[in-house]
Amino acid sequence: MCRATARLSVLFFESTSSPKLARSTRVELGGVACMTIVSANFSFLAKHDEQLFRHAALAERYFPDDPNTSLIKVRQFAELLAQIVAASTARFESQEEKFVDLLRRLSLDRAVPRQVVDLFHQLRKSGNAAAHDGADDHRQALAALKIARQLGIWFHRTYRNEPQFKPGPFIPPSPPEDATAA
Repeated sequence: MCRATARLSVLFFESTSSPKLARSTRVELGGVACMTIVSANFSFLAKHDEQLFRHAALAERYFPDDPNTSLIKVRQFAELLAQIVAASTARFESQEEKFVDLLRRLSLDRAVPRQVVDLFHQLRKSGNAAAHDGADDHRQALAALKIARQLGIWFHRTYRNEPQFKPGPFIPPSPPEDATAA
């Protein structure tokens, strides 16, 4: 079984869907490759936190076939990003803290702009709907991916001191296949 603690090998290659570079991350355990992760929209996050990148890239990967899982991965991305922001501002308390409580604290302490907190809440709510109510809508998953990218860009510009960072346009993941077209 692959674990996040496994040795990570990072490879770069030219993306076929864009002139931008995409990032491919191969997870290895005992020298055996377990998983390759590619992202056209979140590759800039890999150098900051591999798990953050992994959640976002997997949300992108699952989008065509499983928007429910995509929404859950986006929520995991948002929660981890909020924890990283809290740690960066000396406000992290514990991983057991509820996501909603962490967001409330970050907002009350004015550690994060209100508009950004609202984006976090949107991803929290859509992820909760996916996990608890079975939400499985491609439009909602695509909107969540776009919001996740906005948050990732905000984080990169704000906490990695690159205010001029220009990631290029959002590249929509492959559309879902039409099962009736076969």
